[in-house]
Amino acid sequence: MPIKIDRDGGTWVAFRDERWTFGDRRAVFESATDWDALGIVLGYVEDWNLKDVDGNPVRAKDSDGRPVPVLALANLDDDDARWLVRAWFQAKA
Repeated sequence: MPIKIDRDGGTWVAFRDERWTFGDRRAVFESATDWDALGIVLGYVEDWNLKDVDGNPVRAKDSDGRPVPVLALANLDDDDARWLVRAWFQAKA
């Protein structure tokens, strides 16, 4: 069962509930940019309810069920992007 983290306004993210590697945790901490950190976090996302700055839904997976690339989040609100990384840590706290 996925680990769901809620945020105000109906925003939420669900992460896969299985073993997570310490290497990924370390890589997120050592990421030079938010893009790098999100690139790792996206691999753990099962689903979410996120909207971009124009109010349009942002897909969590592509048509083949793979995580969307980081560039697909370019129009995401900056607060939501940073929240995703914090939620990833919270999910395993």
